[in-house]
Amino acid sequence: MLKRKKEADGNILKITSTERYRTVEELFEKSQANSAYYTLLALSAMIIAAGLLLNNVPVVIGGMLVAPVLTPLLLISLAVALGELAVVRRVGHLMAKSFAIVLIMAFFLALFFGHTQATFEIENTARTAMLYFIVALASGVAGTFAMTRKELSDVLPGVAVAISLVPPLALVGIWLSELNFAFAQFYFLIFLFNLFGILVGGLGVFSLLGFYRLKPQIEAEEERVVKKEKRAKAKKVAAGNSKA
Repeated sequence: MLKRKKEADGNILKITSTERYRTVEELFEKSQANSAYYTLLALSAMIIAAGLLLNNVPVVIGGMLVAPVLTPLLLISLAVALGELAVVRRVGHLMAKSFAIVLIMAFFLALFFGHTQATFEIENTARTAMLYFIVALASGVAGTFAMTRKELSDVLPGVAVAISLVPPLALVGIWLSELNFAFAQFYFLIFLFNLFGILVGGLGVFSLLGFYRLKPQIEAEEERVVKKEKRAKAKKVAAGNSKA
């Protein structure tokens, strides 16, 4: 019995029901459109854009550690694996707003401060794009395993650095401020490759780990989050009406 338990613990593809439930709760908890999320997003976008303009790698890495985009992307992967379109729509809308914020902040920061030609120019080739996709795919797999296994949670900061979603998007904003559409288009392609790689990596791992068994719990969590967001909106409207 003990031997069998040890073998299960040593197999990365074997997780307990408790770990599955914990993962789902954590993904939903960290993928909500609240003030904490948007504050971290804005700060990370500012740090990364400033780091790119300064051509300072450590500053960019610091901003990547702050960016809160990993868990919402993994939640989208989980929702796709289970066919939960309501979750995909809600979190997809959150991510679209998040990416727009990053791009706009980088655009105006570059417009105000300008930048040198040394700003993180990456070789504009299909080979480069494919290598970024491979990195994103591996990062998506690693991030999902780290999220589902508590003993692997220490690697999440490293995964956050490896998942280079925000820097390419910030570079799109920077190059758009210079009206350099060729570079902006290339970095947007890098961003899309990274995004697709992370989603595919997460989707594969969640499917392998048997998360399809938690479909009822995921539906209940989505209902809870939607109700919570509606209550928050109602409070804001009521507060606005009382001031008026």
